[in-house]
Amino acid sequence: MAIGFRATGAWVATTANITVAIPAGTVAGDLMVMFYGTKPFNDVPTINQSWNDGGAATNGTIAAGNDVGSMQARIFWKIHTGTETNPTVTNATNNVSSAVIVSFSKDPAKNWELVFGGGGDATAGTAFSVTTPALALAANDWVASFIATRSDAGSVGVFTTTATGITFGTFQSQPATGFTTTSGGDMAARSGYNTITAGTGTAAITVAATLGAAHTGSMYLVRMREVDPPADGNFDPMGMMGFFGI
Repeated sequence: MAIGFRATGAWVATTANITVAIPAGTVAGDLMVMFYGTKPFNDVPTINQSWNDGGAATNGTIAAGNDVGSMQARIFWKIHTGTETNPTVTNATNNVSSAVIVSFSKDPAKNWELVFGGGGDATAGTAFSVTTPALALAANDWVASFIATRSDAGSVGVFTTTATGITFGTFQSQPATGFTTTSGGDMAARSGYNTITAGTGTAAITVAATLGAAHTGSMYLVRMREVDPPADGNFDPMGMMGFFGI
């Protein structure tokens, strides 16, 4: 077996605390990735159900408002035990936020290794682009990424994912289409994944997309890899984690 796409949930949006549905069909051992976008940029959300915070990126320090404000793009994650209920993200302040959970499968005999990265594009335009710090990449890795923009008018097109010396498969949008909301100060988002089909090395990943109108936003991603369990035989389904772009 290898890493695979399992299931996707539905986008939800709110100006208060937000409960996000675990996708139907997710099973024990799957990696659940929650893509979460919010204004204001400096909110520090928390999550229940023993989910992990993979970090976040922002594109500036502009206060939240209608169609303005620096965006925070964040990833929460958890290995599914098979008994969870839907998690709730609690906000200290919330002009607007949206979120979705996408789940991924792997070989049951392997561990997950996760590395995170991201950044912001503070230049208003229709050509969105963010480059991460250098990440370790190899064939058969998967990269799940997420863009959040400051306005519903800034709808996010299909991603172009590139890295020097690395060949990516076609971007698969999950859910199938992007998302917009006029809740609070408005925002737009899209998430999905690429497989790495060839190449090995340490390289920055550039994620780009065309926006429906000239706006700004942020991107955050997780590089997923299957690894062998530790030689001592102690099985840890989470594997190792690295954090970048916080």
